[in-house]
Amino acid sequence: MRIAYLCADPGIPLYGRKGCSTHVRETARILMSLGHSVRIWCTNVGGDETDGPPLDVVHVRPVQSKKLGFDLRHILTDQRLWRRIRADFAQWRPDVIYERYSLYARTGTRATAEFGLPRLLEVNAFLTKEQHQRIRLAWLARRVEGDIIRRAPRVIVVSEPLRREVHELGQSMAAIAKMPMAVNLDKFHPDGPGREELRRRHGLHDRFVIGYVGTLAGWHGIRLLYDVARRLRKRATTGYAFLIVGGDGLKLEMHRRKAREAGLEDVLRFVGSVPHDDVPAHIRAMDAAIVPDTTYWSSPAKLFEYQACGVPVLAPAYPAILESLEDGREGLIYPAGNVKQIAKAVLRLMADPALAGTMGDAARRRAELEHSWLHNGEQILTLYHELGARVT
Repeated sequence: MRIAYLCADPGIPLYGRKGCSTHVRETARILMSLGHSVRIWCTNVGGDETDGPPLDVVHVRPVQSKKLGFDLRHILTDQRLWRRIRADFAQWRPDVIYERYSLYARTGTRATAEFGLPRLLEVNAFLTKEQHQRIRLAWLARRVEGDIIRRAPRVIVVSEPLRREVHELGQSMAAIAKMPMAVNLDKFHPDGPGREELRRRHGLHDRFVIGYVGTLAGWHGIRLLYDVARRLRKRATTGYAFLIVGGDGLKLEMHRRKAREAGLEDVLRFVGSVPHDDVPAHIRAMDAAIVPDTTYWSSPAKLFEYQACGVPVLAPAYPAILESLEDGREGLIYPAGNVKQIAKAVLRLMADPALAGTMGDAARRRAELEHSWLHNGEQILTLYHELGARVT
């Protein structure tokens, strides 16, 4: 089966270090491993080399003129993508379409109408909410978002809260499948190399290390780590450090400077972004890992990567998180934004390494049972079969 994978979002570098980048690559590769041909049309190729089979990629350059404004750039980029898709589909002749929802991206809807192909629309977030500070034509963005979702034959979402919101936009509940994020279990596992070398490199060999992997965007809650560190310092607690893996440029330097000025640079270690292939070793260097904050609908890639590496997870009590993490079993849950409870969770694991180890083992088992890319790939093929595609 030939699968046309559409990713119109210029903010997703295909060969990049973001969780969304991983999601696109791993989804394509698992479908390839199941015997299907996948071609990706994207507007941002990215520049990081990663392990894994090469991908068949068509790069459609986005419209980048800042004079046009955020909304018009996305609209014109989608029109450019549609022209390329229309020409390419006539020659490549895909059997089905897999589309990652993007702002103003009507190309998948148009392709379904013109070519009569089964299509799955993957919705990972409401971008009209996530990107609200950049959007200027909010009324138009919301209208287009609703239209794209309502006209999709089937929708895949990453959590139950997102499923309910998609339904509220007018899509039938029966047409919405829930499929949380997954993880590459061969790459992310507890027994690989790198733990001791990384701990020595960062001067952490005798510390209890709480780690974070991800960008330094405000909604990830990095600010909470400063408050937790201050609270632990007031309790005269030593012997721990936060290993913060992610971020670059001005934002990374801003956080390093802020940690120095607060006298917290010894416990807030901002190491910056690393290639995705180096992330597993960094997670293995952690004694616990944290999702400081996220959106209430999110299924963060980092959560499953932590679990697969056998590390206990600290995370906020959002419904989407609770679908994939049981408090006291694979980690510890705290009320979102509650610094006191985050610090309490850190102290509990520091005081009981055996408990942390037991939780880490349970986290790995859950990742193996519920969150493999193979599981997701097979679910995608089942959905295509239900749409009438010949899944061969």
